Amino acid sequence: MCLCRYNLTRLGLAHNLASYLALTIAKNTDNVSTPPAKILVVYNPQASAARLEVLQRLLEKHFAGRSLQLIECSRTDMAARLRPFLDDGVGLIIAAGGDGTILDIASVLPLDGPPIGILPMGTGDVLARELDIPLNLDKAAALLAGDHAVRTLDVLRVAGRAYLISVSVGLGARSMRETSAARKKIFGKSSYMVTLLLNFFAMQPMEYQVEVDGQAQRVRASDLMAANSGVLGYRTLRWWPEVQPDDGRMDLCYLEANTGFYYLWVIFNFLMRRHYRNQHLNHMPARKSILIQEPRGLAVQGDGDWIGETPVEIRLEPGAVKVAVPHKRNKGGQE
Repeated sequence: MCLCRYNLTRLGLAHNLASYLALTIAKNTDNVSTPPAKILVVYNPQASAARLEVLQRLLEKHFAGRSLQLIECSRTDMAARLRPFLDDGVGLIIAAGGDGTILDIASVLPLDGPPIGILPMGTGDVLARELDIPLNLDKAAALLAGDHAVRTLDVLRVAGRAYLISVSVGLGARSMRETSAARKKIFGKSSYMVTLLLNFFAMQPMEYQVEVDGQAQRVRASDLMAANSGVLGYRTLRWWPEVQPDDGRMDLCYLEANTGFYYLWVIFNFLMRRHYRNQHLNHMPARKSILIQEPRGLAVQGDGDWIGETPVEIRLEPGAVKVAVPHKRNKGGQE
């Protein structure tokens, strides 16, 4: 492809992405609907699948004729780096990375900020799976470049940072703390399951002291989760169908598994879409906050990353972030 103004390869993006680069790509507007006038791509080179050459080809193929800017940005300077673009009226911010890159952006966007687009280039890409965004990068880029819908999601806020899937303690959080970067590289999205299996016989339910919208509760569980979404890492493995990321509430979900075999039995039933509730497996809604107070010093995970230890307070912000998604289709395949 001939680039009329800039050649992406010659720009040497691999060597100097610390400052943003203005990219105006040759005009080719086939199959493109009315796009945002200004588009920003936030690139995360640390994402396990984030290869620069792949990103270059996607931009050349799908965003021809657009004024598009690309930055490499870390979590610590995200707010400062995005501010000029927000002030300039950017219409779409594309996260080229994994769930962590999406959260970095969502954490600093104002309520009236632009939608986030997702190019899934991470280990698990859990949010993309939940929102039916194509995991194939070419298809995901085509979606963002063409006609798409915008879905407004609730946000879980912990110590100023946004989470879109869940915040939890227990065996799952422990597995995420113990999953090394090397294991992620080798096993990809299955790396957490590998760590979970290594802890198969170490399950010990605990008595948790929590507050749900200010009301004290005591819950016995091996896994305790403030869930904004029902997905559990895999699209087919999820909590109850009514746990949704845009319903204006979060759910305190808990599982009391005294043995690894019971844990596997629950997972099997979830995979078979058999969802039930009893004294060992249940959920309750929260519309403002969940505070996990005791026991102290337990690992806490947020959207797949270890984020600290208990106590932890999770606050709900309804409708706080917008994400570009495919149009919904009915059973006949029509939009």
